[in-house]
Amino acid sequence: MKIKSTILTLAALLFMFTSCNNNAGSADMADNSSYKNKIFFTMENGELIRPTGYRSWVYVGTPVTPNDLNNGKAAFPEMHNVYIDPTSYDHYKNTGKFKEGTIIMKELVSVGSKAAVSGNGYFMGEFIGLEASVKSKEHFPDEPGNWAIFSFTQPKVGTLKERAKAFPYDACASCHDANAEDDFVFTQYYPVLRAAKNAGKGNPEDVSVRTASEKKIGIWEASAPTPQKKFDIPTDEKKLFAYLNSGKYKSLKVQEKEQHKSAGPHEYVRTFVSDKLAKSVKSGNSEHPIGSYAIKEQYKDGKQFGWAVMLKTGDKSNGGKGWFWYEATDRTDIASKAALGNGVKGCVSCHSIGQDMVRATFIK
Repeated sequence: MKIKSTILTLAALLFMFTSCNNNAGSADMADNSSYKNKIFFTMENGELIRPTGYRSWVYVGTPVTPNDLNNGKAAFPEMHNVYIDPTSYDHYKNTGKFKEGTIIMKELVSVGSKAAVSGNGYFMGEFIGLEASVKSKEHFPDEPGNWAIFSFTQPKVGTLKERAKAFPYDACASCHDANAEDDFVFTQYYPVLRAAKNAGKGNPEDVSVRTASEKKIGIWEASAPTPQKKFDIPTDEKKLFAYLNSGKYKSLKVQEKEQHKSAGPHEYVRTFVSDKLAKSVKSGNSEHPIGSYAIKEQYKDGKQFGWAVMLKTGDKSNGGKGWFWYEATDRTDIASKAALGNGVKGCVSCHSIGQDMVRATFIK
């Protein structure tokens, strides 16, 4: 009897355990089912309510542009821990597109120590801010790509705002529009997203491949050769850098009188245009002649620190490949450049809306 009773008790416990597991499984399935369509943000009266729990989302990377590498004046010197909501990550993995309702969180972290037992580097300090990017046609029907960007950061107070209004397009999203590789998202800096795109079922991180079979051209690299011929300004990097520092371009007749806020990703600029290009723009030409060029001085805090140059090197624009592009971000250091060569996608993406890549509106 005792043995039989023990067997019955064990059977009952096994049944209870199995039932509990089945119930848990059903609950998990129900959660997963609702999770697939879950929206991870809330809008009220045109403001984004600060999302929570994002550190358990899918982490995509931590870019940092420290002051040390940007002449002590980096626009974003802190580390950016970036997360995407899991629903949108799965959708991107299966379709290669960012879905309606995608939210990407960017948690700002100060650069802490620059030395560790492993060596010198940049190590995380303290949490100092929080930003979000949201894609929603419902809430932002008139914004390019239906994206809006928000900040909850209050550095002087030391706390985060509970809600935030979207930045104006020109303040933030215009830079994403012009330079981000995939629908306002800088996937060129996030290998997690690049690996996930169109990966389909399974986990991209589980595959053994760790390097691409062929090099992918970055958006700030030349995508076409520069013709080896003589123009009014040099295309050789050293000669061009010396020419710009000489200030000879300041004698061009067509030029802006003073610096002003840039319509693109640059902060403040002043543009100088060659006679050939000015004449072509005035004539309304859809293709500017070979040798046309413009030089844009770049300013920050009232001081000129660099240049952006565009030079027509081909008969046809050819999607920007017929243009030579150069951007120096420090007038004292030739190594500090953002672009050099023909067909630089980062430059073309911003200039493609212009008259054969030219966006200067002051030419009359």
